[in-house]
Amino acid sequence: MTETSKSASTKKIKKIGKPNPFIYYPLCIIAGLYLRLRLHIHCDRTAIKKIRKGQPALVVCPHISNMDFILVALTLLPHRPTFVVSEHFTVRPKIGWFLKQMAVIPKKMYCADIRTILSIMRAKEDGQIIVLFPEGRLTCFGHSLNVTEGTAQLVKKLAIDVYTVTGNGAYKTLPKWGKSGFRPGRIQVTTSKLFDAADLKDMSIDQINEMLEAAILHDEEAVLPGIPYRCKTPALGLDGILYRCPCCSAEFQMEICTADTIRCTACGAAARLTADYRLTHQGESPLGQIPFDTINQWYFWQQDEIDLDEPLESDVTVGAVGPDGHINPQAGYGHLTMNRSEIHFSGQVFGQPLEFTESTETIKAFPATVSSHLNLYHQKVLYHMHLTPDPRAVIKWVCYLDKKNGNVRKKAGRLT
Repeated sequence: MTETSKSASTKKIKKIGKPNPFIYYPLCIIAGLYLRLRLHIHCDRTAIKKIRKGQPALVVCPHISNMDFILVALTLLPHRPTFVVSEHFTVRPKIGWFLKQMAVIPKKMYCADIRTILSIMRAKEDGQIIVLFPEGRLTCFGHSLNVTEGTAQLVKKLAIDVYTVTGNGAYKTLPKWGKSGFRPGRIQVTTSKLFDAADLKDMSIDQINEMLEAAILHDEEAVLPGIPYRCKTPALGLDGILYRCPCCSAEFQMEICTADTIRCTACGAAARLTADYRLTHQGESPLGQIPFDTINQWYFWQQDEIDLDEPLESDVTVGAVGPDGHINPQAGYGHLTMNRSEIHFSGQVFGQPLEFTESTETIKAFPATVSSHLNLYHQKVLYHMHLTPDPRAVIKWVCYLDKKNGNVRKKAGRLT
């Protein structure tokens, strides 16, 4: 690319503003009081105290809960950082206006998005603090995913100080699969400085990536052990991520039979989820007891059990972005299939025929909403694929692609 074309591309990116202070600060005050009094949050800001106004910095964070954005915002006060946010959120009508007021940088997930990179570079030039969740999506089970390809190159190119903010206990307080709202227990926010800008110049991409992976590695089941997280229905929604019975191997026969118990309707095997996120054996099954003590053990097992030589297929209702810029969840319908090498869709959207094929090497992973839909990009256009008739099947598609592409790292101490 010539200097002239670089300049032209940069001019297309408007100045990256800061969050609206008349919304941002009152919201932080209210949220901060609630989090401290109700959810017992404690923040250690020691490592970020040297960040100065007008001095650009990058903050990278494990993405373990929908609370992460507010936790990072509170930790960085009085700064108003620039968040990089999935386009999935910016096209939702109920929160799109709010995110615009927060001056976020939208990002298309798992597809080339040069405009996002240019926006991040412009934010750096404007002396802003940029917040990035380098896993690229929110984990559904409280354990790290791989850092997305290209993140280390971006860190090298930015050449600014890099910090980390981690909300330990945030997943347990608000698990992605949970349907019971907040679970008061404890949240311990920790910070660290990962890179000095001066040191990045002499570091290789591989060295940067290795340090990023180590900094982002997080296992919620290993932090704050024994702390109870209070909830009247702790297991509600757990069948959205634990879909395979470890005793009889039946799929999508798990049900929440009591407030804290998940049970297989095929064989009767059951487990109770305790307030500190342990599984205890319940019920009777002729095939034995559920052999796992934690959600992660069960989740990793069912992913390991997937046969990549057995393609997946499902009818889908398609959500797509309409002319108003908002996602329409009933924009179309069709059929979705996936095997080792490709993902294929055939159907119609907004009354027009649509058929496409994407490589599983290109679509690295599925950002997904548990028991609802998975996100898929084709030619940089976002589609929500609502699997029917059982939307819980979303998690099997997520596991299939993660296993195929080696996306999920196992528990700390047993990394893959």
